[in-house]
Amino acid sequence: MRSRLVVIAVAALVALTGCTQVTPPGERKAAAVSAVFSNIAEAKTLDPHLAFSSEAALFARQAYEGLLEYEPGGTKVRPALAVKWEGSADATTYTLTLRTGVKFHDGSALDSGVVKASVDRLLGINQGPATLFVGVDAVETPAPDTVVFKLKRPDAFFPGSLPKLPIVSKKATEAHRTDADPWAKDWFAANAAGSGPYTLGSWERGKAINLTAFEGYWQRFEPGTPTKVTLRTDPDVTTAVQLMCQGKVDMIGGIGTDQTEQAAACPDVKAVEQPRLGVNTVFFNLAAKGPVADVRVRKAISLAVDYKAYLEYFKGRAQESRGPLPPSTVSFEPRFPVFSQNLAEARRLLAEAGHPKGGFTISYLGLKGLAWEEFFGTLLAENLKPLGITVKQTLVAWPQMVSLQGNPETAHDLSFVVLNMVTPDPTSILRNYTTAARADKGGLNWAYHSDKALDAGLGEISGTLDETARTAALRKVQESIIENQVAIWLPAADIYQPVRKKWTVSYEPIDFVVLVRFFYTRQA
Repeated sequence: MRSRLVVIAVAALVALTGCTQVTPPGERKAAAVSAVFSNIAEAKTLDPHLAFSSEAALFARQAYEGLLEYEPGGTKVRPALAVKWEGSADATTYTLTLRTGVKFHDGSALDSGVVKASVDRLLGINQGPATLFVGVDAVETPAPDTVVFKLKRPDAFFPGSLPKLPIVSKKATEAHRTDADPWAKDWFAANAAGSGPYTLGSWERGKAINLTAFEGYWQRFEPGTPTKVTLRTDPDVTTAVQLMCQGKVDMIGGIGTDQTEQAAACPDVKAVEQPRLGVNTVFFNLAAKGPVADVRVRKAISLAVDYKAYLEYFKGRAQESRGPLPPSTVSFEPRFPVFSQNLAEARRLLAEAGHPKGGFTISYLGLKGLAWEEFFGTLLAENLKPLGITVKQTLVAWPQMVSLQGNPETAHDLSFVVLNMVTPDPTSILRNYTTAARADKGGLNWAYHSDKALDAGLGEISGTLDETARTAALRKVQESIIENQVAIWLPAADIYQPVRKKWTVSYEPIDFVVLVRFFYTRQA
């Protein structure tokens, strides 16, 4: 039996001091090492305050840093741009001491004013990443090396969110802002000014983003650390696997079990396996004008799914689904039941909804190139045939998915998206069901689900310091989402990705689909 990663411990409300120190500039040189990473989709923007999907975050995590960071391959926070943090007893105030000697790619220095400017920019743009920081009431700068976050309400998980607050150069924002673009979004969309270990070399649209080691980085590049990184875009996963087998690609992100096994069968390639904190989610479009607008139809479709067949697709490398939260994050007692097929109940609900023989077609949207999303579309079509329901499957590239689902008029009846924990706070994944995260607002709430009680309830959970009460509140929210059948929740696969054997790599279980921070990889 594989061991499972169990997250969720309340962030410590005590001072923590990091042991990492700024490396003298003369010690930062390292031998040239190149790494090539293949991903199925290309970032639409390089702006870290807009990056809220796996392909955009893949770049942002290399060029930008937060005040804290997660331990490589884990969920525990540790110092980064801040060396120490302390929370008040009521979890409404957090004070951080900044690291000295940190420079941005444009040569400007880190101080508390830069941090405040980054928070102002993030909340001013108010897109996907901002949903993690809506609880921030004020940022105070009592000293150049001190930042104080004042929260609107208690939040015991707040330190766990700080790795997702990219700090950008204030100098770059001010230099490139205009009256029409006060946050310099146009410039940051295709340029970078962070403090991270890699700078943007070039962006070959549709092909690759090229990164180079930042010579002014505050940490030392250890031997074997990549000094040049190429982020390839390969919409055809078969091509990526072939390139890996030819020695031209070192790591791949976000591909299926079968494709990983094909790559791992090649000489000098291995498979890396880790727990993942995500849920394969197929959203219903609650804004649809057709049959899926009826909760009884949504429940009937969900009951028709052969969950066992989908679980078997991952060959033992997946967990049974029990709802919108990853099953290994919160221990509910009693446990939520696993979802299972029940065609008799599905027929009863369809008849009650006025569709005793089905007689209608629903549209399903998946990501082109991801085998498990195409497999589900095919499985769904087979499962719904006995109910008289036809499935029209469409597979497109990620930017087109976002565009289609971002408009209620073009959104499909069902759409597949992998929702991952993005902080150790379990509400970070549940916020994808809130009104603020609707797709037409730039979020991943492709269901267009809106529930004022849920919105308010989620905002209070992180501030509930008693664990028993917090777990009860989480249960209530999950029950509400399940009862409204906002989505079909499928078995979630572990991280299982191919890597060339010469690399030691940790994928990030709390960072979207599959992501690597190259500064923490090593070539033998």
